[in-house]
Amino acid sequence: MKKLFFVIFAMLYVIYAKSMIVLDPASIEILYMIGAEKEIIAIPDMDNLKPLDKTSKLDKVGTFTHPNVEKILSLKPKIAILTSYSIGIKDQLEKYGIKTMQLPANKLQDIHDNILKLGELTNNNERAKIVAKDFMDKLQQIKANPINKSGVFIYSATPLMVFGGDTLPSDILEIIGINNIAKDIVGRQSILNSEFLVSKNPDIILYGLRISNKDELVKSNPSFKYLKAIKNNHIYFLELHSLLRGSPSVIDEILRIKNDLENTIKK
Repeated sequence: MKKLFFVIFAMLYVIYAKSMIVLDPASIEILYMIGAEKEIIAIPDMDNLKPLDKTSKLDKVGTFTHPNVEKILSLKPKIAILTSYSIGIKDQLEKYGIKTMQLPANKLQDIHDNILKLGELTNNNERAKIVAKDFMDKLQQIKANPINKSGVFIYSATPLMVFGGDTLPSDILEIIGINNIAKDIVGRQSILNSEFLVSKNPDIILYGLRISNKDELVKSNPSFKYLKAIKNNHIYFLELHSLLRGSPSVIDEILRIKNDLENTIKK
């Protein structure tokens, strides 16, 4: 089944070559990594799109959350790679004969698969295989030396919301060797009560997105002051945007997080 899927992607290349609007930041990075950047007509207007020195020179079609549909239509692409935030324009584009696709990354394995899919689509199969293998090899190296702690990733204090099992941040915790205490919670955006967290008493708490500092977290959930992660000051703020992007460059962030955690835990 997977082989058939890749064959279809290869056939699409003939139709879509050099005719891609790419609104997905991760796909933009991947296309550059596999040597397929010439296929891109335009991208969203946003900061920190890697490689910055090259993406800054590309034509822009609004933001990836609110793309300029008229601008996209004027460029006459054959295909647009969308994100979950821009999926609302799917019907508008397809009405004018522009095919759309989306490459979600809810697992690290998805990033590997997306590299291969874009390689097939752009006829850069061999380079994509090299990049995909390098990505998985680095993950295995990280996984070989686990931290062996329990933890949770909180992104909202009120209500108390964490990343459940079917999410990229949870998968990242597991690769590092942190057992996500919320991995069995149903739903990608899981709401917990503070009693659940206290009962699990994680070794490590990571937070970000809608929480600016740990005082805010404890103030909203007073019982957290009894958690060993709080008592031992094993609580860490993370900039989530790079982690949620779903690009192979997430490896650098994973290594940085793991090193920071290991150094702090040893103190």
